[in-house]
Amino acid sequence: MHFGSAAAELAVCVRAVGLVDHSELSKLVLEAPPAQLAGLTSRLVGDRVAPGGVLYAGNAWWCGDAPGRVIVLSDPDTGARLRDRLHTDARRFVTMAVRDVSAELAAIALLGRNADQVLRTLGAFGESGDPRAVAPFAHGSIAGTPASWLLQSDRRALALVPRDHAGEAWLAIEGAGRPFGISCVGHEAASRYALLERTRPAALPFG
Repeated sequence: MHFGSAAAELAVCVRAVGLVDHSELSKLVLEAPPAQLAGLTSRLVGDRVAPGGVLYAGNAWWCGDAPGRVIVLSDPDTGARLRDRLHTDARRFVTMAVRDVSAELAAIALLGRNADQVLRTLGAFGESGDPRAVAPFAHGSIAGTPASWLLQSDRRALALVPRDHAGEAWLAIEGAGRPFGISCVGHEAASRYALLERTRPAALPFG
């Protein structure tokens, strides 16, 4: 999906901020007693994921949603492989549950030079407005819609919202971003921008 030329959309991200629908992402929820979940994530990705913390490993974001609960976000192919592997683990431990909530949650991404300004306007950085004062994976709301924010860097973030209210959340983000030059961009431009981001260290310690 795209809204114009990929080059023009990439320029939007470099100069201002792009708004991307990433609802195609796989979204898996892992639930288990905290000690057991810590052991599982340590074995799979080399470390535990604390509540509010994030870890990027194996082409997936592992997000600490709450004690004993982790949300794993990835592309659909990676998600399918992880789902099969995790279901195998779940059969060994009766206290562990794996749920695919991909159809229940929409994912809306903000990326670009002015992303932090839009996030601040939306309240993603809390009352202080300081990104260093919030966890990399935090809960909030967008125009009254519950949202979870994955702060990937100072120029990239992802909002998870109930799919039934994705339209309202999208419009609210778009409205908040107008003073900062927000524009809808497609997946090709988003992928190109992500490649650019990998060569630029994050200016803020989002995790």
